[in-house]
Amino acid sequence: MSLSFKSAVSIAALVAMLPGISHAELLSEMSAYVVTTGSDGVEQYQQADTVKPGQLIEYRIQHQNGFENAISGVAIVGPIPEQAVLSTGTTVSSVGAILEVRGELDPDQPGEEWSTLPAQRIVILEDGTRLIEEAKPEHFSAVRWKLSTPLQSNEVVTNTYRVKVK
Repeated sequence: MSLSFKSAVSIAALVAMLPGISHAELLSEMSAYVVTTGSDGVEQYQQADTVKPGQLIEYRIQHQNGFENAISGVAIVGPIPEQAVLSTGTTVSSVGAILEVRGELDPDQPGEEWSTLPAQRIVILEDGTRLIEEAKPEHFSAVRWKLSTPLQSNEVVTNTYRVKVK
């Protein structure tokens, strides 16, 4: 079975959240690549137009501040498609940032919540007992980097993460 990740990338629209300002001057680009390893052990990347179960996909997100001034409060969000699982330990930011993951972590709160890693979730057993356990990569639906410092005028930030197709 092949899955189209091109539509997932465009539909899941990468979000850069900036409180109170227009996104018109924040230039954004997201791309997806199938990652393979050559016989020499070197990783190779091919544009991910379609993918197959078991393949490793690397998302690359790039933002450039087109404003004349630095902007603070930037959070960069990348989706994890339903047909994929986050490959932990593969998230990278070219600038200082706090990484968070989103998932259904607390059954007493509607929807999904953000958490730093390691994320914990509450599981309610059949007898009503509540169990706190470490959330697993298959519980996550998105990643988010909250930049630690303002993004300077014309500065470019690159964030990458990998998922494995189910």
